[in-house]
Amino acid sequence: MSSCFFSNAVLPSFALALYVVAATAGAFLGGLWAALGIGGALLLFVGFWAVDKKMPLPQTDFAFLAFGTLWVAAILNFQSSQPDISWSEWVRLLSVLIPLLLFSNPSIEARAFHKAFVPVVLIAAMAGALALGLELSLGAPLLKEVEGLPNVALTQYNRGLSYLILLAFPLMAGLRGGFPPLSPQKRAVVIAAFILALLIPAGLTESRAAKLALVLALAATVIAYFWPVLTRRLLAIVPFLCLGWPLAAQKVFLLHQDWVTRLPNSWRARMEIWDYMSYRIMERPLLGWGLGTAHTLPFQEPHGSQYVFVDMAVAHPHNVVMQLWVELGLPGLALGLIFALLTLRKAGQLDAKLAPFAIGAWVAALCLSLVAYNFWTDSLWAAFAMTGFAFAMLEKNRPVPA
Repeated sequence: MSSCFFSNAVLPSFALALYVVAATAGAFLGGLWAALGIGGALLLFVGFWAVDKKMPLPQTDFAFLAFGTLWVAAILNFQSSQPDISWSEWVRLLSVLIPLLLFSNPSIEARAFHKAFVPVVLIAAMAGALALGLELSLGAPLLKEVEGLPNVALTQYNRGLSYLILLAFPLMAGLRGGFPPLSPQKRAVVIAAFILALLIPAGLTESRAAKLALVLALAATVIAYFWPVLTRRLLAIVPFLCLGWPLAAQKVFLLHQDWVTRLPNSWRARMEIWDYMSYRIMERPLLGWGLGTAHTLPFQEPHGSQYVFVDMAVAHPHNVVMQLWVELGLPGLALGLIFALLTLRKAGQLDAKLAPFAIGAWVAALCLSLVAYNFWTDSLWAAFAMTGFAFAMLEKNRPVPA
């Protein structure tokens, strides 16, 4: 039975099914991406190992970065303010990063690709986007039925939509790259229709982070299409500029309260979070408080009495720079910069037809990391890995020009 499943004919179909589920059910259930990404990577790894009788090793650069991150975090755990929490989070992170790292094996990237990948997953993604748009427009009747409650929070759909936006970019890249071969006019029509389908749930969602990620990513894709080298060089500066955000957020809160009060409630809450996190960074700027400890840090000092929305310690800082700095100090910032620059370089090295969309996906991922999710979330890392894996499959299987 194992030899029947683990074959060069079956494994690409498995990878295809993995993405179809992510594009449909995953649009509603963002947490599902963790199981799909981690489980899918492990099964593909075991499958190709069984076929080739040789262990498929991950790419060296990503392997060094993943293991380096785990080693740095482990060392810093010994000075954590909450060692039990930090070691528990470290074990969880180990169980996420190592399986997802397996997606980076060149042989798996080349051989897991199904010839129907782009059209089938694109249709699935359009169906997922339109179904989610319908659900949001009707006030989430499906979610109410599942939870058995008359009122539900539509924010439960934010994560799935965010991940679907990431996946959209390799699908659009595949269309432009010739999967399947279409005339330029038909290709443009399909891409436009796909973007319109995404805009429906994006316009209805309560997630301003998802809206911002989609708009900025599409803009970056267009700019990179015309000026690829200049776009990559300018974007490479952005992670360095982001290092100043903790100080900038603190000064804005102190000196420009009139600006803060005009913000939407969700963004005003973020400003309050970023304000108190900036002071916790200053208290332990070199080595941080420990992996996974952000939710334990006090929020009252120095401006807790002025906060409108933050009345307890929050689950995470809603900003990757602040999270890396407050938890892992300067080593964490260095690792974050390396990851950002490495993935940007990988995006820019793709085929000219794919690279603009990969740069757009990079911008979307950075945007979501800067304003939305806990950076250590397993489903977020799975979405990153599955998006990158899709681009890698396209790159290694792109049609040869006639």
